[in-house]
Amino acid sequence: MKKIIFTILITSSIFCKINVVASTTDLAAIAKTIGDNRIKVISIATDKQDHHHVEVLPSYMLKVKKADIYLKVGLELDLWANQIIDGSRNRKLKIVNCSENIKPLEVPTTKINASMGDIHKMGNPHYWLDPENGKIIADNITKALISVDPAGREFYENNFDEFIKSINDSLAEWLRDFNNLQGKKLIYYHNSWPYFDNRFGLEAVQFIEPKPGIMPSPIHLDRLIRIIESDDIKLIGMETYFSDKAPKFLAIKTGIQIVHLAQSVGALPNTETYLKMIRYNLQTISKFFNNDND
Repeated sequence: MKKIIFTILITSSIFCKINVVASTTDLAAIAKTIGDNRIKVISIATDKQDHHHVEVLPSYMLKVKKADIYLKVGLELDLWANQIIDGSRNRKLKIVNCSENIKPLEVPTTKINASMGDIHKMGNPHYWLDPENGKIIADNITKALISVDPAGREFYENNFDEFIKSINDSLAEWLRDFNNLQGKKLIYYHNSWPYFDNRFGLEAVQFIEPKPGIMPSPIHLDRLIRIIESDDIKLIGMETYFSDKAPKFLAIKTGIQIVHLAQSVGALPNTETYLKMIRYNLQTISKFFNNDND
């Protein structure tokens, strides 16, 4: 009888999954790639949600209470996660700042005030949209998984190596196949894309928001119309969670086209993995410029 109980305990420990909670679907997707069947991972923010503003619910705290690891975006994007973590009262929780070792872009050099909009003093927090930063995120997650599950070290490291290879192979392919994007100018709704643009050679001329998090005024829209016409801008790229009222107004006035881009894993069809999300955005923008040149 003792032998049976001992066997059950050993078997249970082998199949006891590490519980991971991530702030976003992007971090959850990368964690699942590394952890596979050794972990159970959920995301607090949905794939179609503005990550800057997430309502904190008691149910989130209960989820984190049972977690072994919490994955934060950092760079002040998911400050709401602090309330969830504190409310969970989970003293064994390992908190991972996935922005660690990321080189942030657009770090303010002047004093920040409310008139500047939703500016992050540590830099632009949308770093996951550069696949090179995806490798850094994966490294941070891999180290965290090993720290709470040392027995899985080889498993996690092998998956990490495969993920890095897949990113390297994909990047080589994308930089070759989408080289038509180099130097292309467009307008975005929100300033989510500097890391993506830097990697693939795009240039953001302006934003629908006059300042981050600020709704466009008639004066700003008139200014955008003049810029679109003078600089011959042909495309607006926008996240899935913003209203398309202002972009459609600009389209009516100028003929500019609008495309929806996946700001996160799962935000649009065929973006259910990290690499598919990046590929979808490249294909969507590239297809427009290819058609525009026909």
